[in-house]
Amino acid sequence: MGKVNLHRGVILLVFMAILMPGAALAQDPLELDEAADSTFQDEWGLAITPYALFAAQSTDVAGQQLRSSFNDLASITNLGFQCRLYARWRWAVFVADWTYADMQTESDILLTNVDLKINQHILDMKLGGKVYDSRTPAQDRGMGIWVSAGVRYWDNTINYTITTRPILPGNDPVVDTGKEAQTWWDPVLGLHMHFPVTPKVGFLVRGTGGGFGIGNASDYLWDAEFAALFRLTNRLMLSAGYRQFKYRRTDDDVTQTVTVVGPAIGLSIGLF
Repeated sequence: MGKVNLHRGVILLVFMAILMPGAALAQDPLELDEAADSTFQDEWGLAITPYALFAAQSTDVAGQQLRSSFNDLASITNLGFQCRLYARWRWAVFVADWTYADMQTESDILLTNVDLKINQHILDMKLGGKVYDSRTPAQDRGMGIWVSAGVRYWDNTINYTITTRPILPGNDPVVDTGKEAQTWWDPVLGLHMHFPVTPKVGFLVRGTGGGFGIGNASDYLWDAEFAALFRLTNRLMLSAGYRQFKYRRTDDDVTQTVTVVGPAIGLSIGLF
């Protein structure tokens, strides 16, 4: 029974690793132009950013090397949504990044057929603040730096059917069905830098590190992002850039290393 459970666990980890998109890119913070109620704007800020990450993924797990293009991942996704919330009060900033995906796939590994239906939530939450700002009032040069800390939460509900065909003819296949939940928290630290070039164009660089092997967290997690920012109006900003994300964790004595990389685009909407 122990070997059967281990075999099933390895198979599920392999396919879950394929389906993990990771958290995606959206620019922050969103700085709005001067408003009539400048006192209120100096105190508060709120923006939402729908975005898309056109990612390819590579996974090393259980001695196998798996590679998935963006088209591969898109073909197994029934529904997906990504959005970021940015909230500011004075110098303090709170950012929540939510990814939701409803996925389904059926694949074969040698004599084993795996049918998976997965409901996935990834929520990254950080609280931080501005530590340095040399940007001009016109936002045409200088640099702003923010630091933050928080957690990244992963929740994956897996409905599976694993069918193993017999090696010898005449025997019945072994069918294993069930439902499992895979959840964990990764503590994370973040660094964000904003470089305005003109009042309408700027750049951002953001890095995140975490996991640290604490409790059930990943052994490590890191995030590196670069994007160009284009202000469309005083309440709309377009971001376009590139991101690479990687983590490694161990479940049931099986280690998986996942790398996600690709271009991203987002539209920030400043509410106030």
